[in-house]
Formats: sequence, structure tokens, C-alpha cells
Amino acid sequence: MSRGLHWFRNDLRLRDNTALDALTAQVDACAFVFVVSEDFWRAGARARTPFLADCLGRLADDLEARGHRLIVRSGAPEQVLPELAGEAKAEWVSFNASATPIGRSRDARVERAFDAAGVRTLSCRDDVVFTADQVRTQQGGAFAVYTPYRNAWWRRWEDDPQWPKRRRRLPEPIPGRLASESLPKLPVVDERPKLPTGGEAAADRRLRRFLEAAAARYHEDRDRPDLDGTSRLSPYLRFGAISVRHCVATGLEAMASEPRLRRGVGKWLDELVWREFYAGILETHPRVARSNHRQEYDRLVWNDDPAGFEAWCRGRTGFPFVDAGIRQLRATGWMHNRVRMIVASFLTKDLLIDWRHGERFFFEWLVDGDPASNNGGWQWAASTGTDAQPYFRIFNPTAQGKRWDPDGDYVRQWVPELRDLPGASVHEPEKRDPLFSSYPDPIVDHAERRALALERYRDAREGAA
Repeated sequence: MSRGLHWFRNDLRLRDNTALDALTAQVDACAFVFVVSEDFWRAGARARTPFLADCLGRLADDLEARGHRLIVRSGAPEQVLPELAGEAKAEWVSFNASATPIGRSRDARVERAFDAAGVRTLSCRDDVVFTADQVRTQQGGAFAVYTPYRNAWWRRWEDDPQWPKRRRRLPEPIPGRLASESLPKLPVVDERPKLPTGGEAAADRRLRRFLEAAAARYHEDRDRPDLDGTSRLSPYLRFGAISVRHCVATGLEAMASEPRLRRGVGKWLDELVWREFYAGILETHPRVARSNHRQEYDRLVWNDDPAGFEAWCRGRTGFPFVDAGIRQLRATGWMHNRVRMIVASFLTKDLLIDWRHGERFFFEWLVDGDPASNNGGWQWAASTGTDAQPYFRIFNPTAQGKRWDPDGDYVRQWVPELRDLPGASVHEPEKRDPLFSSYPDPIVDHAERRALALERYRDAREGAA
């Protein structure tokens, strides 16, 4: 009887799981393990760790319903996993590999440890439909601009569609009782957002609800934070409670059966391709995790402004659309994508604070905090990344608020000091009655800071020429 272990990571589901399916076809009996790293457990303490714990609990229930259990061990994976494989007499270990710099280093250590222990590994990629090596330019290089990448991605799909795999029956449990630990208690934090329900079933429900309702108008409503117009699937994709293949396939099936969904779902599928584009950038250029993709901006002069950064982090900038976004993030662990752009632009172009500070703040608070997408979004807003917003396009936070929150409902929801201001006037509280004096005045003059930002970016470009 051949035996195997599956090491769960950011693939917390039983359906359409590439490495798990590969192991299931290889062994007669198996066990399932999640390894808790104390550093990782604490790093996402505000939002990601509680959501992860919920997903793990629901995964454990799904396994128990199939006669299995989820083994939890803590420590360094390269030490813990070979020990468990020895206890289980496992000949195979499967896992879905990471493409982030830290994840690749960890995977390499684990594979060396298994090689030394004489255990064979099944390492797969499961977080994307196509890896960076599978979507290349005609010259064989990596894409640096989204639109040609998108076109190449869909050509690849037409040539080699990656449909979800059918659910396999799980092998028998490994005989005997392998020791398991309890998940650690959640780290203590001063604020913890209210999070969505985790797990594979919740992800499926959310996808179905989106396709039945908001998807038809997604192309029109996706930029409106005052409307429930997006899928809100990003936390589930972040931890693999649903596969991106399942999302793409279900979206394509919906478009084929309901022509009225074509524009909305088509646009949503393109957003999934954006996710893969950013994943490919980090995979191909791991240095962007810490530095500008466009190196001419290494000379850019950033402000050292602790007071401005603190006001931004607390949603007290005096710009309602920006403040609403930050407060939504702190309350829910999520921020609407259009608002993320405006909030990031304000930090980098109005306050002229280094994008890396904002990236770290987002990563601390976001339940869907993904290294590639978070980095890609911040470098896009700061104009330092690949396919970035041109440096001379600087969002006016007041005008953006009026455009995307025309009735002011989003701001009033998250900035209670302004709830009595009617309609779009909520975006210009500087014209307020003294009744609203609890809300701060704007901490900067947007027009002045726009001019200064243009000057700084031009100086950096000219200095690098």
C-alpha cells in the first residue's frame, strides 16, 4: 500500500486542487497536514490569520465528512514535514508551490529535506491558471504591459484551456493516529476587522450570488464603491478556498448560457487575468518586492512625514473619499479596488510618501493581502511599476469621490461625522457648517501637491537619463 501526505498551504479546498489530485492518483492511503509558522501566523494577525483559521476549520470539517482529519503541526516545514512523513511511512508528499521570493526559498528547503529523507515530492502550481513561463512574448520574453499580456493569455486559453478537474475520491486514511496540535490562539491586536465567512462552501456561494446578480452590470458598476457590484472573491482566491480555474470556467459557462452576462462577466474575467499578470511580474522580477520596477524612480525624493502618514492610516486626512476607504479597510479587512487606487495615489502623489509604507500598511490590514497583487497595485498607483499609471496622471480625490460616489452614500457609510451632509456635498466638507467641525480640515492642498509631485517625478526621470 503506497502512502502519501498532502501539505495544505494556500490551497484550502478539496475540489480542483492540482497537487492533491496528483497525489490522489498516486497513492492508496494519505494524510493531510497544515504547518503553522509562528512568523506567518502573527504577520496577518488583524485579518488574514483569523480568516485563515476559519478556512482551516471548515476544511477540517470537510475532511472529517470524508473520513479524514486535518493534522496541524507547528515549526519549520523542512523539519516538521519529513518527521511526519516518517511517522506515517509516507513515500510521497504533495504540495502546491509558491512563486513569491520567500515561498520559493521555503519550497527549495523542503524539497532538499525530502530528498535527504528519500521521500518523493509532487510539487505543482495551483494559484494561477498559467504561470509566467506559459504566457510569453513572441520573442520568448516576459510581458511588461497588461494589454498584450491579456491578449496572449486568452490565446493560450484557446489553445490549452485549463478546465477544473473532476473531484476524485480521496484515498483511505493512513492507519493509526498521527499526533496533531491545535491551532494557536489568534494573536492579540488592538483592532480586528469583521470578516466574511471562510471556506470552500462560502466561496462557491459567493461566486454563484455574483453571477446571478451583480455580474450582469459588473462592467458598469465595478468602480462604484457605493454599490455591491463586485464579486468579493479575493480573500477566497488568496487562500485557495476556490480555484481560479473554477472561477474562469464558471464565468465562461455563464456567458455562454446567458448572453446578457457577456460584457459584465467578460470584464470580470479580465480582472482575474490582471491578477495573473501581477503574479507573473513578481515571479519574473522578484526584486520588485522591495524596489521600484522602473528604476529611474530610484532617484525620486519622498517626504518624511510621520504626521501625514498617521493621518492617512487613521482616515483623518480631510479628504472624505480617501478617509472612507481607510476606514472601510480597518473595519472589514477589505477596500473597494477603485478606492484602493485613490487612497494609494493620495499617499504617493499628494503626501509624497514612499509607496512601500502604504504597501506594508495594506498588507497588515487586508484579508486578501497578496504579495503580488498588493505590490503591483501600489507600484501602479505610484507610477513606479510595470504598466503603471503615467506619473503625470494624478487623481484628484475630491473629483474622484464625486464621480464614483455621486450621491455620497459610500462616504456617509464610513465617515459618520459627515452623515448629515446631503448628496455630493459630502465630498467637500471644507464648505461645511460648523456643525461638522469634528471632521478634520484637508491636511494638504491638492493643487499645490500635484505641482510638487510633477516636479519631483520629472527631476527623477531627468536625473536617470
